[in-house]
Amino acid sequence: MLKGLTDERLSQGSRQGTIARYTEPIDMSIRITSPSPSPALVRETRSVFARSFGLAVAAMPLPVLGGAVNAVSALTGLALFAGLLFAVERGLTAHHPHSRLGAANRITLLRAAIACLIAARAIEPASIGRPERWLLAALAAGALMLDGADGWAARRQGLASAFGARFDMEVDAFAILILATTVVKAHAAPIWVLAIGAMRYLYLAAALALPRLRRPLPPRPIADRRRKTIAVIQSVGLIIALVPTTEPAWAAVICAAALALLVYSFAADIVILRSTRPHR
Repeated sequence: MLKGLTDERLSQGSRQGTIARYTEPIDMSIRITSPSPSPALVRETRSVFARSFGLAVAAMPLPVLGGAVNAVSALTGLALFAGLLFAVERGLTAHHPHSRLGAANRITLLRAAIACLIAARAIEPASIGRPERWLLAALAAGALMLDGADGWAARRQGLASAFGARFDMEVDAFAILILATTVVKAHAAPIWVLAIGAMRYLYLAAALALPRLRRPLPPRPIADRRRKTIAVIQSVGLIIALVPTTEPAWAAVICAAALALLVYSFAADIVILRSTRPHR
């Protein structure tokens, strides 16, 4: 009898406690904190980035002594690379879900270094001659070939992550901006080609005024393949335009077609965002 009363009281208390937890006024906002970074990841990241920056510093005198760039342009490219390393290190230690850096992030880092190297020549006041156009086009083509290797390496090692995908996307956008600037500087195409490189950053600027554009795009395999394919087309079109044997008229046509596809891709993403209800 006493046991039954005790069980009943415990059951009532449990129910009351359950009701109280859901009815009392509490802060319903959810705060998501990033997990603490793995010490092994921090050590590996700092080691790789320190060696990468040291290699860049050691290689900097070569284009300066060769007359390709002046010291100011070389230092500017080095500063771009240093800033990129700093930003990526902070992002990795805060958001990378794995305890290893992985080959994919190393490949993406190499592509970023190539983009900074091309940027150092793009900001050089001197004009770009035909031999340099061949060299810059070859560097850009090499970076583009590496673009397909980083995703494959991430999947093969089981180290794919949202951070790695975002890192790859931002390096793509930066490389396309630098490549478009180089094409215009070499007088290989009209100045409106800069719109190809600026499109991503114009979208980010528009998102500051339009909150709907800041929402993440829903996962759709067809749309993902469309974005990746059109991004590759931008790079291929700009590389073809940069090659000295391409006639300026054909370069303009190729870049115009690439820009039209890019505008279509961004417009399609905006339509997707406008037709998708935000998650509560």
